[in-house]
Amino acid sequence: MGFMGALLDRISLVRPGEWPKFILMSMMMMCILYVYSIVRASKDAVVISMMGAELLSTIKLWGVLPSAIIFMLCYTKLADVFERTELTHIMVWFFVAFFLLFGLFLFPHANSIHIDFSESIQSMPYLKYGLIMVGNWSYTLFYIMAELWGSAVVSLVFWQIANQVTSVDAAKRLYPMMGFMGQIGLFASGVLMKVFTTLTAESGGWQTSLVYISVSIAVSGVIISICFKKLVALVGRDLINGKASMDNKPKKARVKMGFKDSLVYVFSSKYICQIALLIICYGVSINLVEGVWKKCASILYTDPNDLASFMGDVQIYTSAFAFAAMILGGYLLSIMSWRLAAMFTPIVIGITGILFFLFVLYRDSITEYAGFLGMGALMIAGVLGAAQNILSKSTKYAFFDPTKEMAFIPLDEELKGKGKAAADIIGGRLGKSGGAVIQFMMLQFIIGSSLISIAPYIFVIFLAVMVLWFYAVSDLSKDFEIKKAEYDIINPAGVEARGNKAAAS
Repeated sequence: MGFMGALLDRISLVRPGEWPKFILMSMMMMCILYVYSIVRASKDAVVISMMGAELLSTIKLWGVLPSAIIFMLCYTKLADVFERTELTHIMVWFFVAFFLLFGLFLFPHANSIHIDFSESIQSMPYLKYGLIMVGNWSYTLFYIMAELWGSAVVSLVFWQIANQVTSVDAAKRLYPMMGFMGQIGLFASGVLMKVFTTLTAESGGWQTSLVYISVSIAVSGVIISICFKKLVALVGRDLINGKASMDNKPKKARVKMGFKDSLVYVFSSKYICQIALLIICYGVSINLVEGVWKKCASILYTDPNDLASFMGDVQIYTSAFAFAAMILGGYLLSIMSWRLAAMFTPIVIGITGILFFLFVLYRDSITEYAGFLGMGALMIAGVLGAAQNILSKSTKYAFFDPTKEMAFIPLDEELKGKGKAAADIIGGRLGKSGGAVIQFMMLQFIIGSSLISIAPYIFVIFLAVMVLWFYAVSDLSKDFEIKKAEYDIINPAGVEARGNKAAAS
């Protein structure tokens, strides 16, 4: 029995004392990813069906980016007023309340609260996309809030908590496994999206589907709050709030900074800027491919219920592939270097993105030789784009997110908190908005163009971003190894030991 116990302890990624903490954090991730996935599919169905796929880049540039900057500034100020234990609940319920408001009130009354700018668009065609965005303000606001949930709650709130209670060595084992468990939320969102759209296809349509979606989001919010409350009780408020982060280092008084000082502080760190560059490269590359793919999907599925159902299928397959990637990633991260693990995502996105763009550019010639597939060029493009999206997100969850979060662990408390806010929210928004700028400028000044017609130019920019991404990983890996060595010297016991001790007691 002793031998078997020792063997299981050696091969298991989750150690015996880590189970309570692991289960609570996994439950939080499941629900957070459920909300993230279902509002992501919903926002695409709303905007693409009601406003057009070309509006995506306009909203990301003129709506999401400014909102992300404002949100980061507000979060920085709130972080000085509230402790992390309080701020987590505030962030979660701020978003949940809005999603309920949109599904139960704003969308059903959209026709009466929106503004008709059709005459202004005819007289000022260059302002077409901006006027459509403002006129359909509730759809725009829903898209913005759905995007910010990913940056604010997934990337910032959850991973800040995880980084507080996990050491670098434990993160290599636990983060991929937490991501693996979190994919249950992604799978559930795809399945329930299919269920909601199917049930309401004959009675109420998309409007009724949104009601079901909104209620499911509220239930998820309740579960997140309960799990977080229990996690705080398990590991202690001081550890969550960063007041017990270094056992062997004298505690310093918390420094409170204003907006300007906070921004200068975090962006004066080369290390934080390096992490932000990784996030930007991911955002730009995936956004460039998704824009063209979603345009193809919008032509294939004109009804929002049908488009949402298709996106639900994509999420189901994404979760299935992510499950496999998480299992593989958990073991690979524990035996390979940070640099090599961080290279996985750009490699996959680069290969799949190149294949997708090559088909879009040469679709007529390729389809002629692939007639035996029984699909038209547009359908094949939709399938290839979906496959690219599924594989890209699977490797992101298994390798990109864990390696990015590991990079924050060796930092001091100020950079780990406010630096992460800047890197995740601003870096994430610049990434997606960077791709949006490219698409918006081309659509704005090439009259009559579409996302498919400008695909050749987007492809060239995509290749340049991939080259920059590989360079950024190599550059950051050098500084990460140095900081990790320093962290191990001053904090040999690590937060892992305290978290496990709290869990055992």
